[in-house]
Amino acid sequence: MPQNLKPKNIKLLHYEEKKSDKQIFRQGVTLIEYENAPSKIISWSQLIEGDPFGEHEITYSRINYGSESVSRRFKVKYLGKEGDKHRVLIKEGVSGCRTRSRRIENEEILIPDKLYQPYPLQQKSEEGKDPNPIECEICKVLVGVLCGLLATKVASAIACDEVCDIDVCIIFIEDPIIYIICAGSCDIICNEVLQIILQIGIDKACTIGGDYVCEKAGFCC
Repeated sequence: MPQNLKPKNIKLLHYEEKKSDKQIFRQGVTLIEYENAPSKIISWSQLIEGDPFGEHEITYSRINYGSESVSRRFKVKYLGKEGDKHRVLIKEGVSGCRTRSRRIENEEILIPDKLYQPYPLQQKSEEGKDPNPIECEICKVLVGVLCGLLATKVASAIACDEVCDIDVCIIFIEDPIIYIICAGSCDIICNEVLQIILQIGIDKACTIGGDYVCEKAGFCC
């Protein structure tokens, strides 16, 4: 199980964006500060080619997690809006946590409206907005996946490994800031969330839901 760490602050140190008729290119540097460990700096770039509300490709290249460097690419088809969510089909791609990866083919996902940010980018860590929206959104997704795994009697000792294999971060692929944080820290955040679920009690925590658990964990206000 990963060392018990907790992100205390996330900062976007650098960000730039270039747009054309058929491309959106973004690159940035993100700082993650932990409570009981050295800070982590992640440099990254994202390229969207095609129509974000149609057929498009998303490429994450040069995602540098310290000494680790990974690339991710997805072929995506936008299927439409359903209520406050967007349905997309990931026709093919490779995703995963840090250097761990898995192939994806013909997988449909529902992305909440506030997380579907092909343009303009919402810099969710700006002052004056929700102070911890990135960790909060990741936490709430993790709670749902963890509760599903624990309900099928997956042992708590390996639950976060299973979460990384499932790749909970795929829901964030359109928003580079959240995706980069999730892909680099989902195992660490997962461990924190799992401990809170076990402290509260699996049945109670999973019945009450992510808002309560993530507030208890300190990821949501």
